[in-house]
Amino acid sequence: MSSRTGEALVGFVVGAACALSTVWVLNRSKELRSLVLGEEDEEQRMRKELSEAYRITREFKMDELVWNHLSVMLSDGSFLITPGSRMFDDIGPQDLVKSSGNITADIIHDAVYKTRPDVKAIVHLHTPATVAVSCLEMGFVPLAQEAAPFVGRVSRHPWHGVSNDKEEQEIIGKAVKDVKVNTLLMENHGFCTFGKTIGEAWVLAYYFDKACQTQLNCLQTGQKINYPSEKVLSYAAEQSLLDDFLPGNCEWDALRQMLTR
Repeated sequence: MSSRTGEALVGFVVGAACALSTVWVLNRSKELRSLVLGEEDEEQRMRKELSEAYRITREFKMDELVWNHLSVMLSDGSFLITPGSRMFDDIGPQDLVKSSGNITADIIHDAVYKTRPDVKAIVHLHTPATVAVSCLEMGFVPLAQEAAPFVGRVSRHPWHGVSNDKEEQEIIGKAVKDVKVNTLLMENHGFCTFGKTIGEAWVLAYYFDKACQTQLNCLQTGQKINYPSEKVLSYAAEQSLLDDFLPGNCEWDALRQMLTR
C-alpha cells in the first residue's frame, strides 16, 4: 500500500470517527434538551390543541360569547384555560392562562381536577339543548345511540347561582367523585364533560348535546316514547368504551384537520 493510500485511509477513518462523535453529541444534546424542556414542550402542545378545541367549539356554534370554558391539566399540576375575555375563535395558544379571569371557571375546573386525578381535560358549555334538559325534573334520559357513552355516567349538581363561591367546590367534588362519571349535568345551568384528553372530553360534549336534543325532540312530539330496554342500554354503554367507538378516538384528529381547510 502506497504512503498516499495509507494517508487517505487514515484520513477517512479519522473523519468517520469525528462524524460519529458529532452524531452522538447531537443525539445526546437532543435527549438532554428533551429532559430539560419536556414540560415546556408538553405545555406548548397542549396550548395548541386546546386553542384548537375552542375554535372547533365556535365552528359548531356551541359557544356562548366569551363565557363557558375548556381546560387541560398539565403534568406540573396546573391547568390551561380561557382568559374569559375572548371569543372562542379568537383564542390562540398564547392567550390561554393558568388562572382564568372568570372565577366560575376556576371554581368548577379546580373542583373536578382536585377530586378526579384521572380527569385530564374538562369541557363546560351552555348549549340550548343541554340547558333545557338541565331544567327538566326528569333530567337527562338516554334514548338513542348517541346517548350510549352516558348510560349510568351522568351525575347532577343543583344550581347555586353563579359559581363564584369556593364552598361550592366541595359540592361539585362530591357529585363527580365516582370515576365512572364522565358528565356533570348542572341543573338550570349547563353541563361539564370529562376526559383523559381534550379530544375525549370535547367529543363527549358534542354527543351529550346531541343526545339532549334528541330527548327534547321526542318530548316535543307529545307521543309515547319508545324507551330502550335496560339490557340494550347496558350493552350499548359497554360498546361505547371499545377502542373503535371510544369518544375522540376516531373523531378528534379529523376535527383538528377541519381547521386547516
